[in-house]
Amino acid sequence: MKKRLIYIMAFLIGGTSLFCSCDDMLNVDSNRVEYEFDDWTLNDSVYSVLGILKAVQGVADRQILFNELRADLVTVSEASAVVDIQELCNLTYNLNSNKYLDVKDYYSVINNCNIYLARVDTTLEKNGVRLMLPEFVAVKSIRAWTYLQLAINYGAVPYFTEPILTHSAAEAVMMKPMLTRDQIVNELIAELLPFENPAAYRMPSWGKDDKVLKFGYLKNGTRVEKMIDTKQLFVPVRMLLGELYLWKGDYKNAANSFYSQIAGAGTNETAKKYADTGNKARWTGEGGRVANFKNDFLKLFSVDNFDENSKENYFTIIPFANTDLEGTTSNLASVFAPQGEVGTAQVTASPGILSLAANQVYCYLKDPEDMKEKPEYSHHYEYSGDLRVLATTYSQHGEDEFSTLYSNIIGKFNFEEKDGSLGLEQDYKPIVRTLFLILQRKELAYLRFAEALVGLERDGYKGAMELAMTVLKEGVKTNYRVLKNPEYADSAMLDANGDTIFSYLIQNKDTIARNPRMVKYLAACDDSLKFNFTAEAFNKNEGIHSRGSGCSERNAYYALNDTCIARYLGHTEVENKVEYIKEGVTITYQDSLNYIADLVIDELALELAWEGTRFGDLIRFAKAMGDNDVLAKRVAGRAHNNDVTYRNVKFEMDDALWTKLQDESNWYLPLPEGVVEPVDPEDVEKGESSNE
Repeated sequence: MKKRLIYIMAFLIGGTSLFCSCDDMLNVDSNRVEYEFDDWTLNDSVYSVLGILKAVQGVADRQILFNELRADLVTVSEASAVVDIQELCNLTYNLNSNKYLDVKDYYSVINNCNIYLARVDTTLEKNGVRLMLPEFVAVKSIRAWTYLQLAINYGAVPYFTEPILTHSAAEAVMMKPMLTRDQIVNELIAELLPFENPAAYRMPSWGKDDKVLKFGYLKNGTRVEKMIDTKQLFVPVRMLLGELYLWKGDYKNAANSFYSQIAGAGTNETAKKYADTGNKARWTGEGGRVANFKNDFLKLFSVDNFDENSKENYFTIIPFANTDLEGTTSNLASVFAPQGEVGTAQVTASPGILSLAANQVYCYLKDPEDMKEKPEYSHHYEYSGDLRVLATTYSQHGEDEFSTLYSNIIGKFNFEEKDGSLGLEQDYKPIVRTLFLILQRKELAYLRFAEALVGLERDGYKGAMELAMTVLKEGVKTNYRVLKNPEYADSAMLDANGDTIFSYLIQNKDTIARNPRMVKYLAACDDSLKFNFTAEAFNKNEGIHSRGSGCSERNAYYALNDTCIARYLGHTEVENKVEYIKEGVTITYQDSLNYIADLVIDELALELAWEGTRFGDLIRFAKAMGDNDVLAKRVAGRAHNNDVTYRNVKFEMDDALWTKLQDESNWYLPLPEGVVEPVDPEDVEKGESSNE
């Protein structure tokens, strides 16, 4: 009977055996297809998890496409794009023919996880160590991540945690009511919360020094092989919980989760600073006008720099094989950055993201710590805006054409160095395959933390939006406190300097000792939150906006004040080179809150464009802010070169697409029938006999 169940499992996952060969995942002999569950060894557990990871490869490309093609950061080429890609971009779908809409691959991952979790023995110990517990936690994280992606993309889906081993079990699952995204979020939080602390529940450690061979490729005729920490094959539980709390609207727990991930709370992990001297796109040279700005930021996505970046920047990576003969490959390059003929990219960077980047103001300083130096702004530069989008796009010209400064072929998918340079020049072409996808990196944790802080401000926590601005503008470097108490929430209490108490962010013993009124107030704030960024690793932190826009800390055009907010809304005018807020315009508290939320959304685009989170981010912000235009106008305006924000009446957009996106049902993909495919007993019998 046990043998029969093994074959049912293999057929159920649609041809991807739970114990299939994984040469592209780990250099081990994993060709066994059957064994007794009752006597699982640690190696058996590892082989099973490798099979699950192989199934994850099958949905990785789709996650990028679902989140990016429907959002505001790409536009489709009607001449080059296949019909399936055009449908995703146009939010019009044919369930009978669009190959991307089939969700069986997602449920293959889920059912593989269910089977593993039902069979693994987490009590097996050696020298007091529970041998299979790391794999158990890792598989729970994979299943939770997969369910969350389904819930984001489809809104409501079948949900089950038991193995589906029979035809009747599959039918029973399909007969149950589907769970909504909110219901699934609650289920997943309860599932993951017991395993939140990575010190107690670590991810698996395989191979020498916890590293395994992940992929190889040919460079100048020589094979290059890359290694990765095993734990980076899985999604950190704290990152998952933080995002789940964001979807739930529980911003206190979300902020704490992301803070714990960044600071390594309760572990021996190094705190995750997100900006120092590397991985930035910047002007260099006298006056800031020398365009030597591409390489550092692009290296974050370079195959050649994978080893260095992996240990410093990546939380979760999905690796692929270089060729179909070696294992599972990615086809993203054929969509975003194909080799060969000019103009064959199916989608390109949208005018919307190009305009957003160009509308930023770069702030140049030779020495940012020299307070006497006057900042130089980029209004007169050849290119005036944020450089991250410029650094990760390139032009693809014919021999008789000249390379231009700015173009729209997307270059975030594994470029390799050419003659020591990463510049994407006229004759530069990407490598044939996408060899790894960055699923999560440390910048995402900081931006999610900022999103949670904006939510806290909406919930009445005073100082939270200022701290969110600190994440973007200056970088967190010390102790911060955000305050909440119903009794004082609307009070106008002043400190010794006459400033409102709510403006206090940075607290230390000396400040509190000099301010007894603050002591009294803080004592009343039982629900206040404190975030400690005093670890040495954070000393070099900069505002995350500085990764592409120069010294944001000294940038007068990037601040949380009435003038910047009025400019953003189109409520300023200039006379004699002096900018004024228009007469009769008053900037409200709600304007400030909307402004900081929009800055976070914009920063998510500038930093994480095309990395597979965008449409979900827009849904979450629109729901949290109670404003469908947060999503609808941005997506409807993606094909226009707007030099104003979507909140400005001059914003240009596709009115028909805007109208369509006012209906929230159009935010979700249609769910095909039979997503949990029943097993045909005759096929199972054939499979069993053919392998005996």
